[in-house]
Amino acid sequence: MRSKILLLGWLSSSTLLAISPALTDSVVAQCVMTDVSVQVAVRGSRQPSRQSNNVDLQNQGRCSGNTITQVGTQVYTGSGRANQQRTSRQRINSGRGGTGINGPTIKVPVGVKVDVYNPAYDPSLTRPRNFRR
Repeated sequence: MRSKILLLGWLSSSTLLAISPALTDSVVAQCVMTDVSVQVAVRGSRQPSRQSNNVDLQNQGRCSGNTITQVGTQVYTGSGRANQQRTSRQRINSGRGGTGINGPTIKVPVGVKVDVYNPAYDPSLTRPRNFRR
C-alpha cells in the first residue's frame, strides 16, 4: 500500500514538472551583438596582403532579448597582392524582454585573417620550355 502512495506521489510530481514550463514566463537573455569576418588571401606575391576589418558595435542603453549577427567573407586567389578592406557597423536599441531585467549588451567581434603565399600563383616562377605534362 505504501509503495502505491509513493508511486502516485511521484507520478503527480512528474506531471507537474512536465506542464510547469507552459505555466511560467520564458527567460530572455541579454542583448548580444556578433560580428564575424573571414578574410582569405592565397596569392603568388611574396609581399604580404593588406587585410583590415573595422567593426563598430554600438548600443543604446541596457537591454535584453535582442540579437544581431553579421557575417562577412572575402576570398582572393591570384598572382598579385590582395587588398581586402571591410567595415561593419551595427546598432542595437534598448529593449525589454519578458523578465524585465536589463543587462549590459554583450559584444562579440570575431576577425579571422588568412594570408598564404602559394608558388603556384607566382608569375616569376615559370615552367621550363621543354617541360611536358
